[in-house]
Amino acid sequence: MAIALLTFLWIFIFNLFYITSASSILMLKCCKNGEELAISNNDPKSEFACVKSNTTWIPTIYSPLQKNFLSVIPNEWIIHEAIKPTCTENRTLTPILCSNISPCIIFDKGHAILDAAGSNTHISPSEYCADSKALLVCTVRKVEANRATSTIRPRVSRCCGEHAAFYEQRHSCVNQKDVENAPPLLPNTSVSIDVVTGFPSCTRSNNYTIVGNTDVSVLQSDGSLIVDGISLLSSQYCVERIKELDGKSKVFVCPEYAPQRPVNQDPDIRFMMYSISFIISSIFLGATLATGWLLPTSHHVLHWKCQTHHVLSLMLGDILMAIIQLAGDSLQGGTCKLLAILAHFFFLAAFFWLNTMCFNIWWTFRDLRPASLEKSQEILRLRVYACYAWGGPFLVAGLAALLDHLPAQPHNPFLRPRFGEKMCWFYGDTEILAYFFGPIGVLLIINVIFFIATARELTCGLWKGEFVKSTTERAALGRVCLKLVIVMGVTWVADIISWAVGGPNYLWYFTDLLNALQGLFIFIVVGWQPQVRAGLKKLFNRDPRTSAGRQGNGLSTTSHGMPSMGDSMTQNPSTKSAALETIC
Repeated sequence: MAIALLTFLWIFIFNLFYITSASSILMLKCCKNGEELAISNNDPKSEFACVKSNTTWIPTIYSPLQKNFLSVIPNEWIIHEAIKPTCTENRTLTPILCSNISPCIIFDKGHAILDAAGSNTHISPSEYCADSKALLVCTVRKVEANRATSTIRPRVSRCCGEHAAFYEQRHSCVNQKDVENAPPLLPNTSVSIDVVTGFPSCTRSNNYTIVGNTDVSVLQSDGSLIVDGISLLSSQYCVERIKELDGKSKVFVCPEYAPQRPVNQDPDIRFMMYSISFIISSIFLGATLATGWLLPTSHHVLHWKCQTHHVLSLMLGDILMAIIQLAGDSLQGGTCKLLAILAHFFFLAAFFWLNTMCFNIWWTFRDLRPASLEKSQEILRLRVYACYAWGGPFLVAGLAALLDHLPAQPHNPFLRPRFGEKMCWFYGDTEILAYFFGPIGVLLIINVIFFIATARELTCGLWKGEFVKSTTERAALGRVCLKLVIVMGVTWVADIISWAVGGPNYLWYFTDLLNALQGLFIFIVVGWQPQVRAGLKKLFNRDPRTSAGRQGNGLSTTSHGMPSMGDSMTQNPSTKSAALETIC
């Protein structure tokens, strides 16, 4: 009985050992727990050294069978710590930095697949070791040069690796065959170079900055690169071809290594013009608000309140854009992102409030009946308008801000606006189309539909004798509000066209300035009308006889208010058309 039990136990242990040895996967971890690789290209003696760290090693593991990433390390993995792979003579130990942009993905069966790898897409477990921020991989030594003239070759990092390119739209590396007859990665290089794969190791963030073209960069014998008069160490940059530029390559660096604009460099005249234009626009928008607040006779009018919110939103947006343009490169980090998010919100709010104004005009004129709102109805409608005109921008801008804080991962299905990465605004064309030009384009189309419908009602109503007088007055209202939409719409449509068509910047200086100066045009249309000027003269006229004389002439109170719609409809239906010509 005892022999049988021992035999059974032996068979069980043997089979368990056999199964374990047959299915186990030996994985190499470069450093011990509590340590991580400290990769330096400047001091070969300290290269690939392990240093103490609080970072926990969490490998990115993908299971083809489950078609998903694993949250835990597979049971069959046997991890040996502090062991680096032994490379053959024709191979060299190469660091592959792992980041959100270029992740190091390991299959559950142990093979590594690098998003930037190229020909070494699949790497067996014995050919690499893994750690928190990098893999050490045995790769074939590759040499790229215009002509081989040196036996001591500088090391140059290619960001994405062989048969790969950087895709700016997705902010990640993608597999791509090298373009035929493409220029070398470093056209100005006359020495042989060792090409390794990987982005530089950034201490402050996982984002990278493009600082210049390789065709105007000069490689030094020690591997450093001179870009725009700034010398970058070999560990501070990498070069890569851009997918959208048909093989042309750029220089990538960490934000902390990005060369600053030389002091003696002349600033771009566009930014100075735009800054001044936004300031002028803000001043005139403030003047538009002041003409209304100084003349309080129409403060109760619904349309005036909508118009005030619209002008205020546009003024705040212009002020923020003026700050962004004036600050230039000095704005960084959280402040830059915050200003971009706020400017995005207030510009959207301006268009949403303009949309409520257009809807309010159409709703009032839709049947050409005398319109009269009770106080409670007017308050209720204003609350509904406010929920729409503030809530819409809050949803769009809030969603953009929320997605912007998601980690930058190549497989992220959401389009991030990426505020502050290139400038204190959206990153590129796709982002600004999705979150800004797209929504305002829809609103402008809806505004045009409202005005077409309103114009149709006004035109048809002119044939009815009992409405001739009121329709004349209402037509005056419609014309002024149409002017406002034209001022807003045409300038922004021109801005969208300049963005879509592209080309040299100087071709679009005029349209860009028109758009930046829209506050001036709104003041001319809304804030500086005959009844406003008359009201200001009366306000500042200290002669009581003149004031009494003007009151005796029966000038309606509507002409003393900020251009608004409600007074003509609720207080004085017999107002002269000359005054109504400027009421909106």
